[in-house]
Amino acid sequence: MAALLRHGMIGARLAATSAKIVSRSIRPVAAASWRGMSGAPITAAMVKVLREKTGSPMMDCKRALEDAAGDQEKALEWLRKKGIATAAKKESRRSADGLVCALIDASGTRGSVVEVNSETDFVARNPIFQSFVTDVCSLHLAQPSPTVSIADFKAMSLEKGPQTPGKISVEAAVKEMVATVGENCQMRSATGLKVDGPGGVFRYMHTPMGEGLGKVAVLVGLQSETTNKEALAELGYSLAMHIAAGKPEYTRVEDIPEAAVEKEKRVYVQQAEESGKTREIAEKMTAGRIKKWHEEVVLLEQVYLLGDDGKSKVSKVLDNAAKNLGAKVSLTGFVRVKCGEVAAVEEKAAE
Repeated sequence: MAALLRHGMIGARLAATSAKIVSRSIRPVAAASWRGMSGAPITAAMVKVLREKTGSPMMDCKRALEDAAGDQEKALEWLRKKGIATAAKKESRRSADGLVCALIDASGTRGSVVEVNSETDFVARNPIFQSFVTDVCSLHLAQPSPTVSIADFKAMSLEKGPQTPGKISVEAAVKEMVATVGENCQMRSATGLKVDGPGGVFRYMHTPMGEGLGKVAVLVGLQSETTNKEALAELGYSLAMHIAAGKPEYTRVEDIPEAAVEKEKRVYVQQAEESGKTREIAEKMTAGRIKKWHEEVVLLEQVYLLGDDGKSKVSKVLDNAAKNLGAKVSLTGFVRVKCGEVAAVEEKAAE
């Protein structure tokens, strides 16, 4: 009996304690808010506004507003400073994914290609990242010369950055993107192509991920007085497709630097001599191998990959096109940029 009474009293006390806990925990539900350093409330709406402006993670926006006592402009400055620090911390991380953007101006005679790398394809599909890469390419396209150096280009100003509403250098904007997406981002390529006179610049995007965005971008310049602009554009597109797959390094044999030719010759002569060939025979063999090398790295010497016969060179394709178009067609140059290729070269050089 005594045991039952004691058990009942304990049970009653536990029930009373539980009731107190429940009553303390039940409070009227108010709009989500936090307190900044000044004690001013930081509401979810304020965080949302800052996040929409910058694309930064929600908790970063919350901390920025807390530090800035709810001041949006000061919070923006806080995020910019954090972005610079974050970029410095993440610079050593490998960034070989990302996007290539290629755009052509309204005249159709000028094009630009830029490459901005991220660590993952997930970021490459982020609309904020894609919009930024497009903005960077548009800036390059607006420059007087398509051959502006990448160092000079990085110092030029965008109208806005990922987190900055006003003008900001390309280099600083890339660092802001690091803070926005949480990955190391690098701009490694910025180049272009221009055709003087009649003709145009034509584009091909491999693995497209939006207008002018993809993993491989090719621009090809064709000069021609033909009136059949549609056929010229089709030829340009087909040649750009060939370049994407054929990976040429030069347009013509004459474009190959003498140092590169001599390097190849030394390698071939050494290989022949090591196989027991005399110097004279080795040099004759080298001449044939150099010609074969030209067919690999020189665009006009390559076999056209989209041809029906599998043996016509690109130079022959241009000759045939001239007959069909009723005017000479000259290939003035090309640009091919594959996402991650420059990063791979840098990594190899650092080994």
